[in-house]
Amino acid sequence: MMNKESHILEKYKKEKSNVVSAMFVPVAVAMIFSTLAGYIATTIDGLITSNYLGPDAYSAVSLFSPVVNFIILLVSFIAVGGQVLCSAKVGAGERDSANSVFSFSVIVGLGITALFLLVAIFTPDLIFSICGASGQKQPVLHANMAEYLKGFLYGVPAFILVQVLSPFLLIDNRKRLISISASVLCISDVTGDLLNVFVFHGGVFGMGFATSVSFVLQLLVLLTHFVSKKSFFGFSMKGFKASYIKEILKSGLLNFMRTIVTVGRDLFTNHMNLAVALSTAAVAAKGIQYDLNVLMFCLSIGIGKALLPMTSMYYGADDRKGLKRLFACSMQTSTVFAGGMGIVLFVLAPVVARAYTADQDVISLAVFSIRCMAAGLIFDTTTSVFQDYLQGIQRIKLVNVICFVDRLLIPVATAWILGMRFGSKGVMAAIAASKLILAVLLFILVCIVRKGLPAGLGDFMFLPEDFGTNDGSELYSRIMTIDDVVLRSDEARQFCLAHGADETKAFMMALYVEEMAGNTIRHGKPRSGKNVSVDFRVYIKDETICLTLRDYCEAFDPTEYYKVHQFDDPESNIGIRMVMKLAKDVRYFNAFNSNCTMILLD
Repeated sequence: MMNKESHILEKYKKEKSNVVSAMFVPVAVAMIFSTLAGYIATTIDGLITSNYLGPDAYSAVSLFSPVVNFIILLVSFIAVGGQVLCSAKVGAGERDSANSVFSFSVIVGLGITALFLLVAIFTPDLIFSICGASGQKQPVLHANMAEYLKGFLYGVPAFILVQVLSPFLLIDNRKRLISISASVLCISDVTGDLLNVFVFHGGVFGMGFATSVSFVLQLLVLLTHFVSKKSFFGFSMKGFKASYIKEILKSGLLNFMRTIVTVGRDLFTNHMNLAVALSTAAVAAKGIQYDLNVLMFCLSIGIGKALLPMTSMYYGADDRKGLKRLFACSMQTSTVFAGGMGIVLFVLAPVVARAYTADQDVISLAVFSIRCMAAGLIFDTTTSVFQDYLQGIQRIKLVNVICFVDRLLIPVATAWILGMRFGSKGVMAAIAASKLILAVLLFILVCIVRKGLPAGLGDFMFLPEDFGTNDGSELYSRIMTIDDVVLRSDEARQFCLAHGADETKAFMMALYVEEMAGNTIRHGKPRSGKNVSVDFRVYIKDETICLTLRDYCEAFDPTEYYKVHQFDDPESNIGIRMVMKLAKDVRYFNAFNSNCTMILLD
């Protein structure tokens, strides 16, 4: 009985000390918050404009939103693609290459800024025409958009740089700074709007200028990290390769696809609802469903922003087991968050509907539409996060096909079939039905690829058979005690002997484990009250025996420590001195608040 209780306690302690979950969950929460803050700022911005400057002003600002989305669309190619490639380079311990990707992304971001400013300054009517505001047909809208653009242009450079820099901050352990910057954006934008309305009376120009000021303040918050010595990234093109451009664009393609097909889906379902609606109440109820769906989509966006770079990092490190842990954690987090929010929304649907309107017809249909959206939320979130995972492992063709089917083909077909049969309620129900259909199709796809029923979560990962290391050419474990250190040290020695290393080199690898992992267990300061643990991995890569040690303690770079203390008392820091002198190469990086030390055996 005692042995069973001890086993359960030990399992609990290991789960609590899971480095992967300790990395992933806090980042996911921070990304959800920052995404929500941006959405809330935009919503309040519209409400203030509509209530205090009138419908013409609100219409002009609303019509301008496609321009903002287009800018984000262009920048996302570089920002997301750069993040994916950079994470892979970080996972492989290639700091120079990671810095060159970062630098290239910044340069392209500045180029997009210059291009947009030239178009906006010299051919503004082109932008207005694309948005649907002709100077001859809609002179009032045209004039208001011109005023808003003048104020908005001051913040364009800051807006674009924020989009480019934020993904790299996430890699560099600054999730809290991202959350702070999002809060600054939200608060300053709302404050600026209110000051414009009640103090400065700047009209639509003032609203655009207030938005610009909030972008600048957000950028200044982010730059406080990049100008500090703590920044992992520095501006350098050392090690840049032309092939990186293709890889960046390929990795950023999913965001482009998502935006385009989502717009097409929303246009079709709106037209379908208008065609079958028997009253304006049905149109209003669909609008409420759309608003809440955008809000809830922040869950999948936030979790995806956390998962994508981490997936790329583990994929770049050729770490199958670490990637499996991350994938499992992301699916669990998505299920818990989306499932919980879905239940809350389903129960509180009448309350939410009444917050929008007092019209009983609208409330009745809105409750139905909200509950349909809530029922499909868990499928929507998990399938969307799954696509981010596929993007991280470079399954670009597969993920783009799934994105097209998910965001356009299934929703359009479902809305049309159910709409023709059940009217507006059918169109509203399509939001849940389409997600359930996608989940079923993905399950069928896995069965086809596997040629049978999936045996576990790993069968859903779509990894190549030769990815990672084969059984017998890798050691993978978690170190939590000094006894674990001793055991893994001996296992590392035996592993080296079994793979052709002589006794001296095998002894050196055992020494590396004993010194580096032992130091972490003895002296590591865990974050957020977690127990100290080290993810231990010994493997073969390019005929070189490698050791990686990953922990979730406060940052400690043994390579920098050695540089600073190499001329100290020879009897101090003996362990680190021996490792640094005897190893073929020692690489260190700190990403997502975790330390990773990579040691290559000569």
